Order: sequence, then C-alpha cells, then structure tokens
Amino acid sequence: MVLTGYTDDTKAIMIFAPDNRSSLYSQSITMLTHDPLGLDNRNIIIFEVFSEGGIGPDGESYTSVEVASIRRHFNIMPAEFNILLSHKNFQEIFRSDKPLTVHEIFLKFDEAD
Repeated sequence: MVLTGYTDDTKAIMIFAPDNRSSLYSQSITMLTHDPLGLDNRNIIIFEVFSEGGIGPDGESYTSVEVASIRRHFNIMPAEFNILLSHKNFQEIFRSDKPLTVHEIFLKFDEAD
C-alpha cells in the first residue's frame, strides 16, 4: 500500500471524495489553503483520494488500484466524502463527513498528541 513509505510520526489529512469536482472536496481544499504555513509547521501532509485515482502529498498520482487499497484500509466507499485525520502509522484519530476548518483540524491533532 502507498502509505507504507511514510514515517511512524506522520500526521495526515486524508480527503476522500468521488472526484475533484465534488463541492465538499472543493470546500475542504479551500479551507486548508487558509493556513498552509500552519500545516507545514506541524508537518501535516495531505492525501486526496478519489474513486479512480488520487494525489499524494508530493503531487504524485495514485492509480485506481492504489486508492482502492487506501479506501479499504479506512473502510470508505468510493462515492462517499470523508475527511480523515490520522497519525502514528496512519491510525485514525478523527473522521467527518463534512469539511473541517484548519482550526478544527489543529485541535483534533493537539488532542491526539
């Protein structure tokens, strides 16, 4: 699985959406751009996972097989929107079916540490 190449202390935001035209996906990306330095300072990486592909934190593309594996790992169906926060070997710490503000995300990570 594509997630195995990251360190034990990786903090990640996983955005699951049917595709990149989803309104909930667009809202999430817009909210995350409000504090890109805060994300960088906290070493939080972002994965964008769609039904037929995805984009990793370094802009790398994921195939439909790779995103199916990620979706299975977190038990998220292809048509669903979810934003999932994880840390320490991609352990889930929070999941929402609505976009989260950067402030909410930081609070969830602080609570988990």
